[in-house]
Amino acid sequence: MNGEQHSQPSVGRDTSAPVADEATRVKLFLGIQAFFLVVSIFTGGFHFKLWSMLDTALLIQSIGITGLVVVIEEAKWRRIAFKTAIVLYFLGLIDMGINVLISGVVGWRSLTG
Repeated sequence: MNGEQHSQPSVGRDTSAPVADEATRVKLFLGIQAFFLVVSIFTGGFHFKLWSMLDTALLIQSIGITGLVVVIEEAKWRRIAFKTAIVLYFLGLIDMGINVLISGVVGWRSLTG
């Protein structure tokens, strides 16, 4: 009444913005995962040794679980799946870093020994 406007929530308000934002995050995360899956080839992935294949396996599992985020209907389970994929992704990156360190130490020893 005194000239101030109070914003009232509209009944027909567009609620697609959070869903679009979530879809954008999932697509971005899938892109990052695919990039590191390609990088894993150079850090020991796709060789037939259990330790060197662990990072590749973790990244593939992370991509698979992230793909489930798109089809799960309940928001609670989508968040759980997304967080699980993030944990697997970080474990894959940590393993990738360990592979680089091990191959660097082994390579250095073979050059000096």
